[in-house]
Amino acid sequence: MNNHLDRTFGGVVKKKREELGLSQSDLARRLGCPQSNVSRLESGLRSPNLRELVGLAKALNTPLSDLLWDLEKHLSLSGPKDGHSMVSEPVVSYGSASAFQEAQESEDSVMAQLAAHGLRFLPKPTRPAVFKLPLEETLLAALRFAEEPRLFEALPSLVLRNAESLDWSRLVSGALMLQLQNRLGMVVAGALQLKGSAANESEDVWRTLDEVHGKLAEARLDRSEVVGPRPRTQMAMEHLAKRTPPWLRAWHALGTVDMESLSRHLPR
Repeated sequence: MNNHLDRTFGGVVKKKREELGLSQSDLARRLGCPQSNVSRLESGLRSPNLRELVGLAKALNTPLSDLLWDLEKHLSLSGPKDGHSMVSEPVVSYGSASAFQEAQESEDSVMAQLAAHGLRFLPKPTRPAVFKLPLEETLLAALRFAEEPRLFEALPSLVLRNAESLDWSRLVSGALMLQLQNRLGMVVAGALQLKGSAANESEDVWRTLDEVHGKLAEARLDRSEVVGPRPRTQMAMEHLAKRTPPWLRAWHALGTVDMESLSRHLPR
């Protein structure tokens, strides 16, 4: 980040902190760092790394996307500084807050992001993505629409194909912050079901997925998820529960997902 960006972000953090009635010492305790770190951050004298950004969002009880969206909004209002246009400068090095916000709010947008990472959906074509988000952010945005069968069925194979390159710490932290750990757990569990259909994957990949699945299970939320339309009657709900595979039911989820629908997105 440059000096203007650092100062602007520091102002956003200070405003959020004061809205919560927290002192710098209070926020430092939540972050597990010295109060001087918070002071330097708010005054624009230091830049947070990605891990610190996630921690800040959690400590301030706000989604990371909202924190970055506030930053982008303040940058837009403040205009160009030092002869440089802030419009074309990315808010952070790993993507655009507005692009992530749009992907979270629009199924078409998230499908465009998934298509940019190599997925294709039939029969409906996807529009091109104007801005390609990193895969971790794309997956977090897609989890918002995990009740849409086409999206859910595509995610396990995408995770499997990119298991070795994904920043799992970042992805899991983001899911926990957005309270999407159950949905990410469902996706990872679905990827593990593909072991018989993806014989070319190394044992390290399956080991990684199994470890991530275990970590997510420790933070599992006690709330129900439904893949596809939610049944309107108790009888229909009970019928769907009987048809739900055990690996999906373990995540308090209901839905009919078969191996053919999951594996059709694997490379041929």
